[in-house]
Amino acid sequence: MTAASTVKLLSDEELALKVATGSLPSFEELVSRYSSRLFYFLRHRTETDQDIEDLVQETFLKAFKAMKSFNPECKFSTWLYTIAVRLAISRYRTNKKMKANPAAAPHIPEPEEIVIKKEDSKNLWRIASNLPKKEFEALWLHYSEDMPVKEIAKITKKKPITVRVLLHRARLNLARKIDQSAFSGQLAGTSPVKHKFSIL
Repeated sequence: MTAASTVKLLSDEELALKVATGSLPSFEELVSRYSSRLFYFLRHRTETDQDIEDLVQETFLKAFKAMKSFNPECKFSTWLYTIAVRLAISRYRTNKKMKANPAAAPHIPEPEEIVIKKEDSKNLWRIASNLPKKEFEALWLHYSEDMPVKEIAKITKKKPITVRVLLHRARLNLARKIDQSAFSGQLAGTSPVKHKFSIL
């Protein structure tokens, strides 16, 4: 078995510990596992794909520098997403100050524009991208990242009950959007997908 294949068998937490001791292959494996997931998660917090890519890179850079402080008893994904959210909030505040001058403010695409620009509006997550930012994030972390409510609460700094309410509201709103899309002929044959979000 090669060193590369051995790395792929390790858990996220095991890889993080190896990164802390200077293992670049372990870090590259973590980047491979989380790049696209972070990109999609951060879509609602930035304005362009380039901004998202920059934020993903910043997240990995900060994680790499702080890896020695990672507690292996914690879930790596929770730790990484917390870093990403904090960086996104910081960037949002900076951009907000820059936008004090309306003439310098760039165009912010509406959710519909984002969906049109992204290949296939029939994809469930494309439709979910029309949801409010907090609802989308809660759905993504719970269903795509398979995180329990308690972990999502840590990342978003909300009470577990608040997260449950967000998930409930998000599922209802997503079901409505799926129905609307199906009615308009955009989602023919995809109705079974909506039931994925029916249980907490």
